[in-house]
Amino acid sequence: MKKKFLYFMLSLILILGARNAMCGENESGAVLRLSENYTAAFPSFLPRKAISPWLIEALEHPGFEAIEWQVHLKRAPGEEPGVVQDIPSADFTVVFPTSQPITLYWSKGSHAETSDFEPRESVLANETPIVLSSFGGRSSDGVMPYFNLSDGKGGLILAIGWTGDWKASFTLTSPGQIHITAGLDAERLALPEDVLLRLPSLLAMSYDGSRMDGQNKFRRLMLARYTPLNHPPMTLMPVAASVHGMIGFNDTTEENLCQLAADIATTRLPIDTFWLDAGWNEGGFAWGQGNRHPDPTRFPRGLAPVGAAAARNGMRFLVWFEPERAMPGTWLVREHPEWLFVPRNTPPELRYQEKDGFRLLNLGNPDALNWALDTVSETILSANISIYRQDFNLYPAWFWNTDEAEEQQALNQVRHINGLYRFLDALVERFPELIIDNCASGGRRLDFEMMRRTVAYWHSDSCWDSKDYPRNVQAMAHGVSLWLPLHGLGAAATDIPALRSGMGACASYAIKFRDPAEVEALRSHLDKYLPIRPLYVADYYPLTPWTADPGQWLAFQFNDPEKRAGIIQAFCANTRGRETVTLRLHGLERDAVYELHSWDNDEPINMTGAELMDSGLPLRAVRENEALVVEYTAR
Repeated sequence: MKKKFLYFMLSLILILGARNAMCGENESGAVLRLSENYTAAFPSFLPRKAISPWLIEALEHPGFEAIEWQVHLKRAPGEEPGVVQDIPSADFTVVFPTSQPITLYWSKGSHAETSDFEPRESVLANETPIVLSSFGGRSSDGVMPYFNLSDGKGGLILAIGWTGDWKASFTLTSPGQIHITAGLDAERLALPEDVLLRLPSLLAMSYDGSRMDGQNKFRRLMLARYTPLNHPPMTLMPVAASVHGMIGFNDTTEENLCQLAADIATTRLPIDTFWLDAGWNEGGFAWGQGNRHPDPTRFPRGLAPVGAAAARNGMRFLVWFEPERAMPGTWLVREHPEWLFVPRNTPPELRYQEKDGFRLLNLGNPDALNWALDTVSETILSANISIYRQDFNLYPAWFWNTDEAEEQQALNQVRHINGLYRFLDALVERFPELIIDNCASGGRRLDFEMMRRTVAYWHSDSCWDSKDYPRNVQAMAHGVSLWLPLHGLGAAATDIPALRSGMGACASYAIKFRDPAEVEALRSHLDKYLPIRPLYVADYYPLTPWTADPGQWLAFQFNDPEKRAGIIQAFCANTRGRETVTLRLHGLERDAVYELHSWDNDEPINMTGAELMDSGLPLRAVRENEALVVEYTAR
């Protein structure tokens, strides 16, 4: 039967992979065969299977031909402490129904570079493995943990749910057959007595059709099953006023923040969130990380008056935290050095972590975890915080890699990531309406285990102050939208390219809210942006190749087939000689007539879906640094 997924076989894959790992075998005997419809029909599904010390728990996603498996290890009581070797969470071969060339589509991760989220592709060649991995202990630093195997007619998307270091390998063993391993980036793991350790989760989804059919099916899966469920998507994603367009990180006070909240309210802008980022804690940013409380001079009554001011003026209160880092002289370093990891043997470009005295709070230590949970909870409760923003500005791999044996270093990582999940889950248990924003130096923890718990309001630390702005943020939206539907940015200026380049499912505006000209420019923009904002979670199509060159056109489309509506964005700086571009759209009804309206032209035009997809939509630049937006709706 079409559109059924091989749930039972994938469970068997995991079991065989686990058995092979325990026995030290190099190859898995497990095989996943895609049918000619790029799905598989198997009648039953085994939700749980244990092979001591392995516990594999599977979660199916009906309607998506997808399955997630969560891998745990636990040594039986009374067994001697041991070491587990060769511990991939996935080890199997996928067989395509044809012997056509197979391409692996993947994306660069975030690393505060203009090329963040650049799409990559690699054609698999015989017996030449493609090995990809994260960098420095954060899951989407360097490489995104999402992969699409396609032969042009269908394929398999695989994702890794792990917020530390992972690795994945893809090898063409014969035409149409790919051997896949994926999991923890470690060969050996210490297994303590009677402790349940969670290892990387894996998510597999089959699809038929083009590569972009697969990408959009995966976006829909991420929105439906890997998004926090305590709010609707557009409520999760704020339209925020950042205080830091007017007040520096370490210059915030109770008085100036309360006054700014009142002043923003008088503008009557459709802003729903008051965004306080770093610097409010004692010692400021970044040397105050590790202190428990707001700065007593600037906030003598804590953050409670600021939270009250935000609520009084009709806004949610978003507050930045960085609980996992501690700096020299702070409370954590003085009082609990035993809770802290010290960096060792960092590469030259990261040596500042050692020189500046960075410390990592060990969330694998129950006492440290409980301290972080209670401390953060106290501030959330007292200040009526609606959105908790967690940052993470260090490379934890060089903190986990102590002078201990390799298997103990791996255990340090596993315990820390397990503690991170317990920390985030416990926050929502205590505050069921709490929204958690996941920053991590901008977009460096975007694996699906984090996305099911958090949302991403900040693509990358390559942002408004980059020499490549605004092409850097345009290119990031082009790349990251292939995998994630919920993300955004905003703007720190009110010119047209800035405002339009920062659009997404959310937006934060760090402008001068006491400047009438900037306020009116933002109001005009929001009048257009807010009605189309829900389209950013619809199907996504790149309309040009990804490029970091601002002199080339970069364009993409979001299309909602149910609403029969969508938007097109097209960007080009230095447009002389490139005043026009023709874009072939996707996902439209061929016989329908679409009314298209440019944000720069009051006169709509009408074209059929066939014309828009076959001949394309011609667009003309109207300014030197162009940022075009076109809305369309089927008549």
